[in-house]
Amino acid sequence: MCSAENTPAHRRPSEREIDLIRRAKQGDREAFGELIELHAVRAYRIAYALLQSPEESEDAVQEAFITAFKSLRNLESEEAFGSWLGRIVTTRAYDVLRGRQRGQKAIEAQTTAVQMDLAHRPRDPAGARADLTLDLEKAIAKLPEVHRLAVLLRYSEDASTEQIARVLNRPEGTVRRILSESYRLLRLYLEESDAVP
Repeated sequence: MCSAENTPAHRRPSEREIDLIRRAKQGDREAFGELIELHAVRAYRIAYALLQSPEESEDAVQEAFITAFKSLRNLESEEAFGSWLGRIVTTRAYDVLRGRQRGQKAIEAQTTAVQMDLAHRPRDPAGARADLTLDLEKAIAKLPEVHRLAVLLRYSEDASTEQIARVLNRPEGTVRRILSESYRLLRLYLEESDAVP
């Protein structure tokens, strides 16, 4: 049985979950509440990958759930619920990004902070593995928003290119290009990190 901690977009919903979706489509708030519990962690991960702010991510997820409940009757296939919800969360997170008056400045400031952290990080051979994990997390944080989300879906959610394309609402060829660019940028960021004395 899949836990709330691990509910990837492409996972085939169980009969119980399909029943919850059908009941929720009829207006059953309790059933929808159970669906929220099943998908809350994944929805938060998607929002956070774009927003990098716990408060804004929580707000975006809450608003996405409200939108999903109001629009649930328009869902044609219960099997597509995970991808459909992922698109709603992504759209709401992008709305938040567009609403930020200082969005680009915040991203630049974050990048500068990461670079400063890496420049002042002590080198500890015994902690090399922890350093690599930390370096990778920081490198991912430096990626452009859509690249961060694509990498998150690929590795945290184990989603295919087709599934990522559905969540991002972009062609598969564009997703392949985004992933390729992400790998190139991550290698570059990690090489920069290794070059720090």
